[in-house]
Amino acid sequence: MSYLPSNKRSRPSPPATSSLPTKTSLLSPSQKKANHIQSEQKRRANIRRGYEALCETVPALREAIRLEEGAQLAADGTNGNGKKPKRGRRAKIDDGTGEKIDGRAGPRSENIVLGKTIEYIKELLSDRQDLLSRLERARASLAPNHPSGTPSDPQPLWEREWKGGSGKEGEADEEEEEDD
Repeated sequence: MSYLPSNKRSRPSPPATSSLPTKTSLLSPSQKKANHIQSEQKRRANIRRGYEALCETVPALREAIRLEEGAQLAADGTNGNGKKPKRGRRAKIDDGTGEKIDGRAGPRSENIVLGKTIEYIKELLSDRQDLLSRLERARASLAPNHPSGTPSDPQPLWEREWKGGSGKEGEADEEEEEDD
């Protein structure tokens, strides 16, 4: 009897000859690798497009990128005395973000894009809350029986819970009829 450590278990070895047919692979290893590389490139391209869309949508990012591109154009040209700038110079640092303006990080870095996007969403939510409170104050100043005093729909569409479907109005009615 041989001693096996408690954390190791003996495994039965596979039979030497099997009556089952061997499973053939549909793709060769090189095809699998090529598919994997292609899928990964596609995933990265989608992420890149998402970040580019955020950069175009968020005003602070749009402005920072515009400024960065202007600084790059100025740096690529001459430095005022007819000579090109020296290569080993230190990169300027943006006071607002603390990032280098030499293209290595700048306003397009994932950290900056996500942070500025969160700030922008918080601003939008705050603006929305301000507008809702202004609407309530305006409605309160109306006469008690004024038609605009009460909203026609108690809960706006964007506040309602989504229960699936394509969003077509008739589809919800059909589901209710089917349940009856």
